[in-house]
Amino acid sequence: MKVLSLASLLLCSSAAMAHFTLDYPQSRGFDDDKEGTAPCGGFDTVANRTQFPLTNGFLQINSRHVSAEITINVVIGSNPVAADFTTAAGTPANSTSLKHPGNACFPLDLSTFQGAANNTNATIQIVYNGGDSPLYQCSDVVLVTSAPSFDQTKCVNNDGSTSTSNSTTNGTSAGTAISVKSTATAAAALLIAVAMAF
Repeated sequence: MKVLSLASLLLCSSAAMAHFTLDYPQSRGFDDDKEGTAPCGGFDTVANRTQFPLTNGFLQINSRHVSAEITINVVIGSNPVAADFTTAAGTPANSTSLKHPGNACFPLDLSTFQGAANNTNATIQIVYNGGDSPLYQCSDVVLVTSAPSFDQTKCVNNDGSTSTSNSTTNGTSAGTAISVKSTATAAAALLIAVAMAF
């Protein structure tokens, strides 16, 4: 019985770690069962647009994997279709490796991104691969030179630090999240403690 309970616990734990959420700016929507559906995790209709600054912008995600490969694509336009995301993937705004689970903030400076300008509609796509298969989330934004409603306090990493380093990818400004403390050890200790209780 203890072995079965432990196996069930590990299976549930694995299922809970099988996705990520795009927490900021606002995602089009989230459904864990559809998140593997390109290009936007099963949400193909433009949703509410968030003001997104051309400079000093960022994305906030919550990763349920210990490590993942992250690609950020940007489609300029009001009503992108699947082919637009395929084209955008040829010149990603950012591509990086995430080395920890939990909160992760990725700076995204679009000031030199082709087609980006003040009052331009765009959709930001996150392609996330934690080792099993790609998962997708999108956020619809309007790019602006001044975004007073953009909340800088949303940029949080596991250790409470903010991401500040920027790099350039494919001629566009992009960001790289700083490393933060891993919670994998704490999660493993919790699983062992629960298993020992059986």
